Amino acid sequence: MGNFKTLNEMFFSINSNFGNNLTYFTKDINKKFQGVTFKDTYTKAENLGLYLMSVGIEPGDKIGQMSDNSVEWAIADMAVLLNGAVNVPRGSDSTAGEIEYILEHSESKLCFIEHEKLLKTVEPVLSKTKVKQVIVLDPDFKSTSNILNITDAIEKGKALRKDKLNDLLKRAKETKEDDLFTIIYTSGTTGLPKGVMLSHKNMIFNVLSIPTLIGLKKGDRILSILPVWHIFERANDYAMVNSGAAIYYTNVRDLRDDFTKVKPTFMASAPRLWENLYAGIKQKLEKAEPVRQLMFNTSYEIAKNVKKSIDYIQGNQLKMVEEDPISKLGNTFQSVLTLANLGILSKVADKVIFEKIREVLGGEMRGTISGGGALPSHIDEFFNAIGIPVYEGYGMTECAPVISIRSVGHVVQGSVGFVPAGAEVKILDEKGKEVQTGSLGVIHVRGPQVMKGYYKNPEATAKTIVNGWLNTGDLGFRSFNGTISVRGRVKDTIVLLGGENVEPIPIENLLLEHPHINQVIVVGQDQKSLGCLIWPEVDKLKELGFPINYGDDLNKNEKLRSHYMTAIKDIISGNNGFKSFERISDFRFLPKAMEVGDELTNLFKMKRNVISDKYKSLIADIYK
Repeated sequence: MGNFKTLNEMFFSINSNFGNNLTYFTKDINKKFQGVTFKDTYTKAENLGLYLMSVGIEPGDKIGQMSDNSVEWAIADMAVLLNGAVNVPRGSDSTAGEIEYILEHSESKLCFIEHEKLLKTVEPVLSKTKVKQVIVLDPDFKSTSNILNITDAIEKGKALRKDKLNDLLKRAKETKEDDLFTIIYTSGTTGLPKGVMLSHKNMIFNVLSIPTLIGLKKGDRILSILPVWHIFERANDYAMVNSGAAIYYTNVRDLRDDFTKVKPTFMASAPRLWENLYAGIKQKLEKAEPVRQLMFNTSYEIAKNVKKSIDYIQGNQLKMVEEDPISKLGNTFQSVLTLANLGILSKVADKVIFEKIREVLGGEMRGTISGGGALPSHIDEFFNAIGIPVYEGYGMTECAPVISIRSVGHVVQGSVGFVPAGAEVKILDEKGKEVQTGSLGVIHVRGPQVMKGYYKNPEATAKTIVNGWLNTGDLGFRSFNGTISVRGRVKDTIVLLGGENVEPIPIENLLLEHPHINQVIVVGQDQKSLGCLIWPEVDKLKELGFPINYGDDLNKNEKLRSHYMTAIKDIISGNNGFKSFERISDFRFLPKAMEVGDELTNLFKMKRNVISDKYKSLIADIYK
């Protein structure tokens, strides 16, 4: 809610409308959530902002923030923006090399550091940057003569309120919508990270669009688990607090318990979380009695059919082709018939089976927000069918981040929703001409959310934004009911030796549906055929009768290889609509699971170039 043009004006508005609300919740030593009001958080941000001003921070200065989700993160972020300065964030799991590059390239003058452990990691490289002041966000850090903890910095700023607060607020109010509020360095799936310059205008477009689309409201409870330095979580946090919602900071380790404690109404996450939740449900089901398995499977089939019928009647089924009147009449009749036959059974199944699953997630979830990667279709179908709408969105850091998003009453599975009002999308072929509806092309976007460019990189900016249109590098299409669907990245496209172009993501997503496959990446650039690298569901191997020990080379186990090769050929087959050149000729097991910070980005996206280089001998072995 609100009518504002900058994030500073948004902070003023939240303080006025929801200042006394408990807004940020963290856990005490007994793992009980304790909340603080927005007013208290904002006042501390003013005091910290006064301290920043006292040590020479000026509007437009860059300030590093190497830290994770916390109230202290929010305080530091607001303090920077109230000064008209620019936040340059990254997570505490960053390496010294990454932090050195970001601080040096951004010319940051001051840096917030999460804790003493990270401080010791980065101290050797700070002398190579322009950083003159460090503030540690951990209140328990013992301040030194030149490094303060955040509490001491706030106290020093508090002493300046009487004389200097008006000066700080003047800076905040003089900030313009086209001014930068952050530079976010991309995760670097290819090459060196680029600094994405985002303005207040970019973010405000998202802050004002998201709540209305997904139905956020005052009193909502949000579990925060994604890294807040990433634009997806940051936009969600701003939008949620601006709607009067409360944020509860959690982590993967405590997530299951926190669902019960918080009873969240919304949660945003990358697809990997929903995949893990789904896998957990399936594993429990596999251990259940045959009668219970039959009940679940029958109930799920009923729920899917009822959901598909409702979606068709409401116009929420993905339309790949234009439907003629006779087909539409027949499909409508069939949908009504399905509802008449299965409607009551569906309600019984929901009460007996699916309500219990929803209770595991707290029982009050009105929707989940998925972004940062493609959500596998079977995961999407499952949560929607059991009564938890999935508001899948599509975006990128360069768009702060929303390009399209599903909305309340308009969840079209197989799509990433509609383009918000005020933004435009066009889909072009390789010659730059718009493709027909339903045809694949490269997605381009224009609107208030499009970045100002890449920091100190005009060449990359000029290649990415032409006449206001940003080339996303993503392949997709617009359906006949106006939704956007994404089918991979131009750079992900594998070109085989015969010249055939293959999009690996649909193949990977289908393989991931197999209960024995945990991770997979399709390879084959400049080869005669496709191959893939797999990390298995290790727990399943023992159940299958394969006693696996840590460090074993799974590729030497011919019976295990045969089991997986059979599964791969069954899945990626002509029966499932795959052409001959899209089938997998051979595979190899990875020596370990792919990990965040190594082969994966923070949102679990695969760094294909890193994987190809790291495992080039394994890939070569597929084709030798």
